Amino acid sequence: MWKKSWQLVKSLCTILGCLVLIGGFVFSIYRWYASDAVYIPENSALVIDFTQNINETGENSLLDELQDTSVLRLQSLLQAIELAAVDENIKTLLVRLDTTDLEMAQIEDVARSVMAFRATGKKAYVFSQGFGPLGQGNREYYLATFFDKIYMQPHTTIGLTGVSVEVPFFKKLLQKLGISAEFYTRYEYKTAMMSLTNAALSPAYKQELQNLTDGIMQVLTAEIARNRKLENVMDIVNKAPLSAEDGLSLGLIDGILYLPDLQEQLQQNEQVENFIDIKDYIKAIKPNEGDIPVIAYLTLSGMIDKGESSADFSDEYTIGSQDVLADIAEIADMPNLKAVIVRIDSPGGDYNAADEIYYALQKLKQDKKVPIIVSQGGYAASGGYFISLAGDKIIAEPLTVTGSIGVLGGKPVFKDLWKKIGVNWAEIKNGRNADILSINQPFSAEEKQIFNRFLDDVYEDFTQKVVTNRPLKADIDEIARGRVWLGWQAKELGLVDELGGYGEAFAAAQQLAGLKPDEKFTLVEYPKAKSFSEKITALLLGQEVRLSKLITQSGVDIRYLKLFKRLQYDTVIAPFEIKM
Repeated sequence: MWKKSWQLVKSLCTILGCLVLIGGFVFSIYRWYASDAVYIPENSALVIDFTQNINETGENSLLDELQDTSVLRLQSLLQAIELAAVDENIKTLLVRLDTTDLEMAQIEDVARSVMAFRATGKKAYVFSQGFGPLGQGNREYYLATFFDKIYMQPHTTIGLTGVSVEVPFFKKLLQKLGISAEFYTRYEYKTAMMSLTNAALSPAYKQELQNLTDGIMQVLTAEIARNRKLENVMDIVNKAPLSAEDGLSLGLIDGILYLPDLQEQLQQNEQVENFIDIKDYIKAIKPNEGDIPVIAYLTLSGMIDKGESSADFSDEYTIGSQDVLADIAEIADMPNLKAVIVRIDSPGGDYNAADEIYYALQKLKQDKKVPIIVSQGGYAASGGYFISLAGDKIIAEPLTVTGSIGVLGGKPVFKDLWKKIGVNWAEIKNGRNADILSINQPFSAEEKQIFNRFLDDVYEDFTQKVVTNRPLKADIDEIARGRVWLGWQAKELGLVDELGGYGEAFAAAQQLAGLKPDEKFTLVEYPKAKSFSEKITALLLGQEVRLSKLITQSGVDIRYLKLFKRLQYDTVIAPFEIKM
């Protein structure tokens, strides 16, 4: 009896000891987590490393923050750069720019903030250990040209090699396996499923991709030529990748040195005494408080789907309509609400979920009598463009990928595969079309009619909403049918109202809300960041392990996994990758 009691005591002590350790660990984290704002000393340089993870949501797990691998939110980055422009303690801007995951449209937004910084008379500098690995450094070099000076480390390369698009086709492989893909589209430019249904590019698909690459190169070469005062940029592109030495002789960069040498130059020439990381600077930013107007900033980044928002093992975010509707309801209840900015960075997704979000935004606008301004990021295509239609004003970057007004749907058929591997399916059904979505057999003639009637109804609804909400400058049939447009092309067609980004969206919100340009307002961001307790819970439940880093380190390009996630949706842009 005594022995059993002693064992029980030891067990309780062990459990208690663990709880004390966990409690001490949590308390120490809390003290760090709840630390006060960082002090910014005089004569500082603001430092940004663009190789770090920057995205629209900026959602961090507790492990991300503890390991100093926290995600930097794009909106916070832009705000910090523009605040630094008028901050007397910030003398200059220094960025590290080798590779970045930012889309071209997001880079245009960053470039605009850098130009605002420079407009105050302050200098901005770039240091690079190479723009892209031999190739695909176009977006990085493009951003660098908006700075005063570009410096590179010796023996590095400039991957200004131009734009390419690669599309895989699996039809022949699927046929060998005994799988067929039975999908239907509205219409010929809605190409997302062609990777499964075709063996090569269709004329419409080829035209669409050529239009995209030509449009991107047109903007890219023109801006580089203007920023660097160069001629015949395309001739330089055709010689790339180039060494840093070649880049210096051609006028692409301003000097070759190591980072410590550049920092020393800034200390001497710009009187810089401190180098402040952007994340520390963001911590020092204090939002406006008090009884002042409120502008809500709702970020919709990722694939659109029903249910809850989430991030999967590949860090691919899903916009869950259930959570978005809850955010919209909370926004509607805010006192002193004057405007809503909806930031969309989405290639599309589930039609019904997109429609649900669109309706909720329309209802918010009508019930609260507040303007909605849509700011389109890297993508606002298909379902992403559908949601954009709720905006009183749509603002896109010149290189935002938008449009793709169309719909698709269908199913893979495994009938021949089952025969090959000796699997026999038994079926009992009540209802002639009860198995319409069965993957074991193709559509019957009647089922094809039913399915295509559904696609016609959805396409009619989508295009009618475009016609109702947008002042189009061409017939809808010339704009829709699944065609994809760049932002500057979309503006010419009336699909968007203005070219710009973060700054232009806030200016439009203030104007439409009747606020004065210098009037203070409170910015309330959605979705709200997880609380400390929610992060602890997620950590203990094992939900915060970021497998994408492990997969990437194993040599697998995780971008392809993200692209092919799109194939499950009915209003989504095709899973091609623009290589830059």
